[in-house]
Amino acid sequence: MASRNVETLRQRHQEFNAKNFDQAMKLVAPKTKVVDHGRNITLNSREEFRGWMEGFFQMASDIKLVDVRYIDGGEWVTAQFRGVGTQNGPMGPFPASNKPFSLDVCEVWHFNANGEADEGHNYSDGMGLAMQLGHIKPPA
Repeated sequence: MASRNVETLRQRHQEFNAKNFDQAMKLVAPKTKVVDHGRNITLNSREEFRGWMEGFFQMASDIKLVDVRYIDGGEWVTAQFRGVGTQNGPMGPFPASNKPFSLDVCEVWHFNANGEADEGHNYSDGMGLAMQLGHIKPPA
């Protein structure tokens, strides 16, 4: 049986897929530290975390997390998954390509005694994503 922290993360991922940001942002504590290592972004509040999540749907309105696996480490939970969708909105300086993508992601979360994530780390390959979408050329 999965721990409370794994179940919390699983539920919040499902809420992300459903675009239920009011619930999904409750993954993190009111004051938190979430680092998007691929983009060198640090988020320090639920509101910043919500904006970060919404940004993915601005880039790909159909984005979904699929093939999710959870590794239960008690206070620490790791999730591996793919973000899949079609880039039908801008991604930073890059315009919509209208191309499908599949992005491998790993997240590592620390949960406090209240069952909220007070620290999180998101790892993904933004360069690979930009190449998939045709925004940059693969190296020779």
